[in-house]
This record gives sequence, structure tokens and C-alpha cells, in this order.
Amino acid sequence: MKFIQELFRNWSEKQDYPAGSIILSETGNADAMFVVLSGNLELSLRGEVLGQESAGGIVGEMAMIGAAAGNPTVRALTDVSLARLDRAQFNRLIAANPEFSQHALVTMANRLRTVNTFISAKFGK
Repeated sequence: MKFIQELFRNWSEKQDYPAGSIILSETGNADAMFVVLSGNLELSLRGEVLGQESAGGIVGEMAMIGAAAGNPTVRALTDVSLARLDRAQFNRLIAANPEFSQHALVTMANRLRTVNTFISAKFGK
């Protein structure tokens, strides 16, 4: 995921959060996505850990395709630095960078697979 870090090295909208901060909440409406520049994030749903993201990972991607609700809760496990993208920035980046587009699609597919597994385990098939 080094290409992601390179792509966002000079990104104008960077935000830093201390460990323990909630970046996104499953009960909130997200209007942006984030690219992890440094640090580690934990993703959870209803208190159950779904996974982690580190440098090069993305979170909040579902908001970019019109699903304002549907993101897991994202908490900083360590101090993190994130690049923030709104929908217009995301759309421009997708159009201009096929490698980023594929990265975003793979992330969404993997995240949906993880949530489907979580739902199946909790509520049966």
C-alpha cells in the first residue's frame, strides 16, 4: 500500500487524532472517508472487533457511494494521521487514478465480506 501513502503525501486535508479517539461511529452519518497515513485504527460493529487498518488503509468508504450510514465504528488504537476526502475529492481521485479505484473496491468488498460473516455468526444464516 506504499502507493497510497505516496499518493496522499502532500494531501491538503490531514487530520491527527490521539489514541482512543472515535473517528467514525456506526450510529452517525459519515460525510467523508479517511486514508490512514500513520498509526492504527480498529473497526468494530456493535462492540465486536471486525479488524484493523494501518498505513495505506481506508475507512468510511461506504459514505462515498451514498451509504451515509453503514460504516463500522472506527477508533484510533494509536495516535493517527489521516487524509480526509469528501465525496467530490473521492470521485475526482477515482476518475484520475485506476490503482486507487481498485484499492477502494477491494477494501469495500473485503469489508462487506467481513460484515456478512459477522451477521451470519450473530444471527444465523
